[in-house]
Amino acid sequence: MQLSIDTSLSTRLLDFVTDPQAIDDLRTYYQDGPPNTGYPGRWFELIGSPADQENNRNRLTADDIVALSALSIRLPITVSARLLGEDAAEITDLLTEIPADADLWDVARSDLSPKSAAYRLFTKFRAMAWNGGEHGTSGVTASKLLARKRPRLIPIYDHQVSQLVDLGKGANWWISLHEALTAELCDHLGHAHKAAELGPQITPLRTLDVILWMRARHPG
Repeated sequence: MQLSIDTSLSTRLLDFVTDPQAIDDLRTYYQDGPPNTGYPGRWFELIGSPADQENNRNRLTADDIVALSALSIRLPITVSARLLGEDAAEITDLLTEIPADADLWDVARSDLSPKSAAYRLFTKFRAMAWNGGEHGTSGVTASKLLARKRPRLIPIYDHQVSQLVDLGKGANWWISLHEALTAELCDHLGHAHKAAELGPQITPLRTLDVILWMRARHPG
């Protein structure tokens, strides 16, 4: 299976990341305000201690499922029960094969291919039944669940980001982003992360995700 790449993606992403608005958007998104205010997505990385997340890097946990609610994903109990029960061993086997300490731009393209463990687990998550029989979960849910387990490697891709980046027809998001994350773009992401005073749990990929998601919400 040949994956198509949008070779112009890097230029578009660089425009978004270097816009001064990006730093303001990051600060706004991660601002810790009064209860029931601000963006709930700021809790996505913070559910569960860093030690627990490290110890369970190859095991899906209840914390991971709760964390999805920060990004407006609430799994039906039938799906959660399968993820934590009958499918848990298979998920662990696949997670064990997926690099845990590598950034997206440093891995080989084969680590993102349809034959890779990451893609196979993405496919499994996407196909999980909502009610035990008929309706599968979406690619958005799958990407968010994988991003929770491999935050340095797997990017989130939802409707807002899809519309904003406007990938070329048939282009693959993972592979296109792998090619687009040049040293220059990564340097600017690092600058935005530092300027917005984000914590160490916020990875470059998550920084980019928030920049794009917030940009997509701006009128015009």
